[in-house]
Amino acid sequence: MNEEIEKAVYRKAVGYDIQEIVEEYSGDNELLKRKVSLKHYPPDMTAVKTMVELGIDKTDDITALSDEQLEQLKFRLISQLNDMTKGEKNEDSNSDKQT
Repeated sequence: MNEEIEKAVYRKAVGYDIQEIVEEYSGDNELLKRKVSLKHYPPDMTAVKTMVELGIDKTDDITALSDEQLEQLKFRLISQLNDMTKGEKNEDSNSDKQT
């Protein structure tokens, strides 16, 4: 498989941040406003599944992470799992009310 595709799937699987820049210009092509913000894209479970199915092993990248980076990744994943289970609990309670 193409190494660039593997890297893209891995990046999507673990989540990433990008810097988003929005600029507003006048009619004279003069910069009026510039807004720079950091946008976070959370890990995508479909990409994780794709990595597993294709046998993409990026464990070397994980071992290169610092303890601080591993802690951040751990807390982010735990938070996302909690959010996912909250949604499942809400669906279960809604289905109980409808019966």
